Amino acid sequence: MPVSQISQFGKPYILAVDDEQMNRYILEDIIEDRYQLKTVESGEACLEVVKENVPDLILLDINMPGISGYEVCKRLKENPLTSHIPVIFLTAMVKVDDEKNGLQMGAVDYISKPFTESILLARINTHLELSFTRKKLEHNHKLLKQERDYIEKIIDCMHSDKRYDSSCLKVMASPVDVSNGDIVLSACNQKHHQHILFGDFTGHGIHAAIAGPLVSSLFYTLVEQNHSAEFILSLINDELFRKLPTQHFLAATYIDWNKEQGQVTIWNFGSPDAIFYDQQQFQFVPSMSLALGILEFNQHSLEPLSFSIKTDDKLYVFSDGITEVVNPQGEEFGFDKVLAVIQEMNQQGLGVDTILKKIERFSEGKPLKDDATLLELKFRV
Repeated sequence: MPVSQISQFGKPYILAVDDEQMNRYILEDIIEDRYQLKTVESGEACLEVVKENVPDLILLDINMPGISGYEVCKRLKENPLTSHIPVIFLTAMVKVDDEKNGLQMGAVDYISKPFTESILLARINTHLELSFTRKKLEHNHKLLKQERDYIEKIIDCMHSDKRYDSSCLKVMASPVDVSNGDIVLSACNQKHHQHILFGDFTGHGIHAAIAGPLVSSLFYTLVEQNHSAEFILSLINDELFRKLPTQHFLAATYIDWNKEQGQVTIWNFGSPDAIFYDQQQFQFVPSMSLALGILEFNQHSLEPLSFSIKTDDKLYVFSDGITEVVNPQGEEFGFDKVLAVIQEMNQQGLGVDTILKKIERFSEGKPLKDDATLLELKFRV
């Protein structure tokens, strides 16, 4: 970033610290027409001045009475309010070890006295450019984060729907971002069918969650209109197929609970096996086709599984954000451990949050890389 562009942030402010008055005069002669300059004669004065007005760069002598330049640099770097200030040492010391010590203290450069005007100005400009580039990146990052947070809040609000029917459902959700890439939709129609769509968009964050409101709107509208599960799936799939980029799709499990006939039918599109528990044994519902949005619906292989249900039978559906949790040793949590936790939950009457405690303990505090969601549907007949 040339000096002309740096000036858009205001004239850079340089603090020069040297105990010799002649050196301060020389620095004033070279610098003050180009930058804002303040000179002080000691390390103590430097530390006091930066409390009032933080400079953009410090020129710092090493050998001074009282606090040395090394100690001043050390204190500046230890203080979060001043640690970012570039420090250039100006000194007559020319030993390699001295230069090494200065750089290890956190200085960005080391200029030996006597210095030439051209070298001094070139070094100052270089480090001001780097400093202001960093500031500009931090400023832009802050703006982007504000915009991202705003968009995520909008998406999160759009995910919420008053038509959501939570009856017989318990959900554990641990999203990586504010906008969860996992979705759980549930609604009953006038024919006494409870429809549930459990979905996991590719990845997480905004790019994963942005299609959620589209799916949610289609789902609730079509359930209200008493359409069949396959019709609802076909419209959602084909909308995603047309509108999502190739690399984005929705792994999904669709549940149609016919409450009049006491039967549940389950479609699995690219999700981990769903687990049906009839109070005696566990039965699995594997994926029957690719995730939604990859193919047109008429290209999917449709082989849903149906179960006759009794009161207190249960169905468990979960995202791969749970099975793919990794511990520090590189081991994945995996399907078998999920099944073991579900067995423990049923044996001991534990809630769905048990799975979150288990994966957190397994990962030993290592942060999750993907949204983790588990749904428990407890049937009533």
